[in-house]
Amino acid sequence: MISSKNTYIVLSRIGVFGLIVAAYFYLPGVQQFASEGITYLQYRNFQGLRQFILSYGIWAPVTSIALMALQSLVPLVPGIIITITNAWIFGWQYGALYSWSGALLGAVLDFWIARWYGRPVIERFVSSKFVTFTDSFLKRHGIIAVFVTRLVPIVPFKVISYGAGLTRLTCCKFTTATAIGQTPAIVLYSILGQNLSHNIKAVIAITSLLIAVGLIAYYYRNTIERYLTFPKEK
Repeated sequence: MISSKNTYIVLSRIGVFGLIVAAYFYLPGVQQFASEGITYLQYRNFQGLRQFILSYGIWAPVTSIALMALQSLVPLVPGIIITITNAWIFGWQYGALYSWSGALLGAVLDFWIARWYGRPVIERFVSSKFVTFTDSFLKRHGIIAVFVTRLVPIVPFKVISYGAGLTRLTCCKFTTATAIGQTPAIVLYSILGQNLSHNIKAVIAITSLLIAVGLIAYYYRNTIERYLTFPKEK
């Protein structure tokens, strides 16, 4: 019985992976979407990214969310570029909402990739030394580590998401900490984006503020953890 169950799980994971690969290569437009979108992000091309998202017409919000989720899977591709561009296109309120939704979706995808496929697969995306450090850090601090690192945008989201998937942290707790923790940075960078200010000084000021908030959150980590952790069932 156990062997049959394990076989089903393995086949399911292989099947999901196969469907993703097939969609990438055979569904019209998918490969082009991924290639063009990631290229604009890699080169920090705000204008090109704006035109790319708007080219999808009424589907522009969905395009933005999908692109934010996609970038979470690709190493060294900054999500802040989408956040600022979304605010530029949609205004900071809707831009922040789309960025927040895409970032959360991407984080959950990273989490489940790590949980389903394990460390050997993750180390193809992220250096093994970062995975080891993150794994150790999350095991020591648990949910509060996810929350604080979401507040501080200098910590790569994807590394934390992959690391969390390799621990015993539940998806529900991970999602809650991510959803709350990422909100201040996304809102602040969205306000920056709506004002079309790509000034490096403004980015540094906001980042410094978020680092300070992160340090305060870490200082009060025990109190915050009590609010983020759901009570155990008796």
